[in-house]
Amino acid sequence: MKKLKNGVSVVIPTYNRPDYLTRLLKSIERQTKKVDEIIIVNDCSDNKDEYKQVIDSFTKLNIIYIFNENNCGAPRCRNIGIQTANYEYLALTDDDDEWEEKKIEKQFAAFENDKVIKLLYTWGKAVDDEGNCLYTFRGEGEGYDLKSLLKADYIPSSSVMVRTNTIKQVGGFDPTFPSCQDWDMWVRIIAQGNKYGVIKEELLIYHKHSGESIGKSKKAYIGYQKFYRKHILKYFNNFMNRQDISILFNALINCIKRG
Repeated sequence: MKKLKNGVSVVIPTYNRPDYLTRLLKSIERQTKKVDEIIIVNDCSDNKDEYKQVIDSFTKLNIIYIFNENNCGAPRCRNIGIQTANYEYLALTDDDDEWEEKKIEKQFAAFENDKVIKLLYTWGKAVDDEGNCLYTFRGEGEGYDLKSLLKADYIPSSSVMVRTNTIKQVGGFDPTFPSCQDWDMWVRIIAQGNKYGVIKEELLIYHKHSGESIGKSKKAYIGYQKFYRKHILKYFNNFMNRQDISILFNALINCIKRG
């Protein structure tokens, strides 16, 4: 692995959403702890000129802009960004979300104060198109608690900062997953005995758009099925007792269900 410098890289996959990307970059520009580089991976969007205008307008940010000649999906875009990163810490985000101004500062300080921790997430809130809060993300899992993470994915992907070498060591995101690839990633990291933590402040703004949601789509169903099939042995190892048998049963059902 290449030698990484102390600092923060941001990885952003994007596709046909230059307006949302502008909003995100403004929130990164407002951070009280400045990031060292922003790696934007454009997944073969149609509106190249609009993206160029956006990138060129943020002259104070160190942006590495990569344009894919073929559409390859968000997981592969994230992996391209991970391999490009030059700094020790990696902040992940989707192009349509935002960060509160102290997010990077608080996560960076927490990492610097705990050299064992490998992944940090934060609380967050989901808002509608008018900015009204719909619900909040307030996960409690931390330390080496894999069991809770197998029950539900409470780690919002756009809130995560992770050690770059840690995410490389587990092989990056699995591009065969049409959904749940972030849940799969967190489980693989924690299952290797890595410590994780949470900053209990709402530092992520997750924008929930009107219209079709992947959470109710065929892609979501296939992603859940792939997740349970990939990790079924972990469910046997963690839920083989009477109290947890319903969780194990649910995992088995999701493995064998057909669409």
